[in-house]
Order: sequence, then C-alpha cells, then structure tokens
Amino acid sequence: MQITDPISNPRLFIEQTKADALQQLRPGQVVRAVVEAPVDKGVAQLNIGGMKLPVKTSLRLDVGQQLVLAVVKSGSAPELRVVRETTPAITRSLALKGILPRQLPLIQLLDSLKSLASLPQTPANGAGPASAAAREQPLANLFRHLSQQMTTDKPVRSPPLERNLQLLVDALRGQPGQAVQGNNDSSTGVLARQIGRLINPLLPGGTPVSGETIRQSLTESGLFLEAHLLNRQPTGNDFKEHLLRLLQTLQSLQVVHTGDPAGKAADTGTTLQLLAARLFAELQHQAEGALARVQLHQLASLPQDENSHKQLWQFELPIAQPEGHDEFLIQFEREARPAAETGDRWSVMLNFNIPPTGPVRARLSLTADEISSHFTAEDAEAARRIEQLLPTLYEAFSRAGLKVGKITAAQGTAVSRTDQPVAPLPLLDERA
Repeated sequence: MQITDPISNPRLFIEQTKADALQQLRPGQVVRAVVEAPVDKGVAQLNIGGMKLPVKTSLRLDVGQQLVLAVVKSGSAPELRVVRETTPAITRSLALKGILPRQLPLIQLLDSLKSLASLPQTPANGAGPASAAAREQPLANLFRHLSQQMTTDKPVRSPPLERNLQLLVDALRGQPGQAVQGNNDSSTGVLARQIGRLINPLLPGGTPVSGETIRQSLTESGLFLEAHLLNRQPTGNDFKEHLLRLLQTLQSLQVVHTGDPAGKAADTGTTLQLLAARLFAELQHQAEGALARVQLHQLASLPQDENSHKQLWQFELPIAQPEGHDEFLIQFEREARPAAETGDRWSVMLNFNIPPTGPVRARLSLTADEISSHFTAEDAEAARRIEQLLPTLYEAFSRAGLKVGKITAAQGTAVSRTDQPVAPLPLLDERA
C-alpha cells in the first residue's frame, strides 16, 4: 500500500496488509487514519478502519495524529494520498499570495481613465473626402496628448469620452481615423458607460466629505459585493462590480493581426493599431491590479478569529481633483466590549499623502461618548499646521455632543501608506 503527499510527495509503503479489507477500497474514496505508533527506523503504524498497518515513511508522524487519505489506486497494493484539510486561514493565505504581486493603487487606473476622457482632438479641416493621413491625424493627436497627459500635471479640456474610445477601437481593428456617425459601435458605447460609472461617482475636488459620504463609499467600495449578491440585495454603484464589467469588455478587445507584421512595419495604420493594442492592454493590466487591490481589502476585512471581539473594515476613498486623484486609505475597527459594559469601542485610521503636506496618519478612538485623536505627519511643517488646527477640531467634536479626550499632533513616521495597504496575513507560514 502506498500513500503520497501532494505537497512534499513522500511515500508510505504498507509492509503487511489485510488483503480482503483493502480490496474493498475504491479510487476517490476518502478514509481517515490515526497514528498508532511513531516512526521508528522509518516505519510507523497507522490505524485505518480498525486495521493496524505498518507503513514505511519519511514523514514525521506523532502518536494520535489524524490523517485524511484519498484512495488513488485500489487492489492488493493500494495507493493513497494525504489530503490537506483546508481551513479559512489557509484559504486566505493562498489568496493573499496570489493577490499581492498583482495589486496596484486604485488611482493608477482612475487617473488613466480620466486621461482618456480628457484628451483634446483636432477636428478635420476642409470639406470632401479626407486623405488617409488626414483620417489618421486625430488618432495620432490622441496618442500624443495621452503621452503628454501621463507625464504632466497640466489639466486639459475634456472632449467626449466615446469619441476618443471610438478612435482607439477603429485603430485596433485596422481602421484608423474613420469618422464616427453617432454611436455606430455598441462596444464603444458600453466601454464609455463603464468608464463613466467608475470615475463619475467619485467625490469632485472641493466637495465636503460628510458622514453619509463615507458611509456610502464604504458600502460601494466592493467589500460587500458578494454578500449583496448572496442576499439578493441591489449592488448600486459597487466599485468591484464595475471593475469586473470593465475587465470583461477590455478582454473582448483583442487584436487579431493578419498578414505579415514585418512587411507592414512602416505602415502608419499598423503602428497606430499596435499603439492602441498596447493602450488597451495597459488599461486591462491596471484594471486587474485595481481588482486585486479591492480583493486585498476584502481579505483584510474578514474576521480573523472566531473568538476575537474585533472586526476591521478597510477600503480606499479616491477623491477627484483637476490634476488627478487624492487617495485616502480608511480603516474602521470595532471592538465589542464585555457584556457587563455598555457600548462598543470604535477606532478609525486614516492615511493619506497630499502634496505639499506629505504622508499623514490620523487615528480617532471613540469609547462610549468620549473621542480622542492623534495625528502623525512626516513633515515637520505639516505637523505644526495640523497642531494649529486642533482647537478647531476640538470645537467640532464638542458641537457634535461628544466628550473630548486627548487631541494631539506630532512629527513622526506614518508607517501605513496608501500604496502599501495592510495585509491581513503574513506571507510566510512559520509552521510549514
């Protein structure tokens, strides 16, 4: 009898078997075994269904250890495989290892989508049929201004998003610069609407951030998409749902190259086609990174321990500005208090990096009706300015009917950064 481990692939050989009982095993069947005797000179003893069987193995087995074995091959010398039982912690750890290398800041995708929606175009001059070069000029302008927008903070006038997307889709299909008569391409219209749903619900610069705004942003952050779907609740403007729909459309925009690419290397249309393909591929890469980022926040927001009284919710709030987006990493933590005490303990961690202030970390704690806060700024001048505004914050808390505890500000290291959100689990399993 042979037992294999799918991870380290050790083999255990049964030296003596009870043939009649073992013949009843069937491939796919799962059996449980208990270690009766530890490994001695490479041989241990297992109890499988009341049978005590000696096995030869290089594994370390302890008395009383329980094994789950899957039957791979039956017969007089059956082969079994050790089944690793999955736990929530193992599942989260494996998911984290796949997500971390792919995750990207949300504002990286949002800034790119905003650039697409704000690229100027050069209208065709004159009347009559335009030459091929004239038809390709708008798209060439599109790429030129896109390149400029990626490397400068200077805002530009916004033309219709759908027009720009149609030029890119036409180039992708080898038809650069063709005029768009209304919405003659359903995929372009769908893509424009999907991009609009991602960038339009965000707070514009200068809009006050209220408690209701934060509540809505948390609800639509993507943390609860699966829960809403499971409970058949409306998803509204869920960020993760919009990301998934955008990815599905971008994946359908695949370039099919025909003919000899080398023979067309000098052709302007082919060059624009390659540029359009590269742009859509980069957007897809950024969308996949943003989706991984949301999944990372979902993992961090899962209950880590059934016996823990703490629950954390972690998400990002991008706020649109003329030159791009400001990004805030927000963490809500609730700690349930013992039954003898009333009320839960809440804390909020806020991390942001807005020029010229630099990295700032703010922590607010609310116990019963008493609130305290502490600000840490890496820049000394920023710390001084925040400290000057603390009396204003004190008055705001008092007007809200809260008892104010300690409110402080200091210079220091804002260790939590928006480009490196808190991971829910360590990557290294010390027990492996």
